[in-house]
Amino acid sequence: MAKKSKLNRVSNTINFVGIAVEGFNWYAYQSKNKKLMYASMTISSVGAILDFYTALKSPRKFTKVFSTFTLASTLYTTAKRVKSLRSQSK
Repeated sequence: MAKKSKLNRVSNTINFVGIAVEGFNWYAYQSKNKKLMYASMTISSVGAILDFYTALKSPRKFTKVFSTFTLASTLYTTAKRVKSLRSQSK
């Protein structure tokens, strides 16, 4: 098994924290706490960017393609959720 880089470990930790924040918001507030929603979206976006950056160093093309798809879908979903939250505020 290949040794993981420090950046990869940081990325995995950030992704885990994002899942934990999202889960806590769902459990405690039924996903209605906007501050936790924004925090979760920020954390997941940073995690996707770090995953993409580490995938660029990979020799496998599938890893690069999958990471690009994941980054694009995460950023699209985040933008869609931000737009939805802002429209609810008005």
